[in-house]
Amino acid sequence: MLSLKRLRLPGGVLLTLLAACQPHHPSGLPGGSLAALQGTWLLVPEASRADTLTYRRNTFRFRYRPEGRPGFKLGPDGRFVRYDVAPGGGLLAQEGTWTETTTGHLLIHLPELEPAAPDYELELLAYKQGVLMLRRLSERPPIEIIRHP
Repeated sequence: MLSLKRLRLPGGVLLTLLAACQPHHPSGLPGGSLAALQGTWLLVPEASRADTLTYRRNTFRFRYRPEGRPGFKLGPDGRFVRYDVAPGGGLLAQEGTWTETTTGHLLIHLPELEPAAPDYELELLAYKQGVLMLRRLSERPPIEIIRHP
């Protein structure tokens, strides 16, 4: 068995190696788990840039927007609700599911949309002081099931 005392690496190198072996979640994610993000999140368009979307919890004191704020809700057991601004005002809720595909990536499936929308993926970029930053990745093609005779 190799002893760390015999390894003789500079202290910073050892810490870097140990950090690289840990699962990567955005910095500041409480408990290192996506379960900490469960709840309702609303878009902050004035803080969003290009492909980076910024969200805050629905309990934040937002500035009034007459058209409303789109957002989503991450629920337990993979439940997902997307809130879009409805024509004429108000919010339109679309229910679906979420799963973590790889560390920090959420696959969103919304079966209720007509016509059916392809699944898409959200990448968690950062979570800091109640601000959640995501990037919507390109839509994923449907998964075909191969049946064996």
